[in-house]
Amino acid sequence: MFKILELKNAASVPASEVGQRYSTREEALAAVKRHLKKFNVSGHNPEGNYWWARDTEGLRKCWISNAD
Repeated sequence: MFKILELKNAASVPASEVGQRYSTREEALAAVKRHLKKFNVSGHNPEGNYWWARDTEGLRKCWISNAD
């Protein structure tokens, strides 16, 4: 099982879970991409470990984690 975690800004501790839990990493990856489409500016690091988006609240960082 996998989950998507999001850190909205430096003051947002701990990271919050976005959406539901997913049985495969591929499903979680598709969900991250759908989530980030809500924002005008987004991207990911070259390794594909995390994704980011910028909105009026600042910088958001998302990543996929094991749900265990």
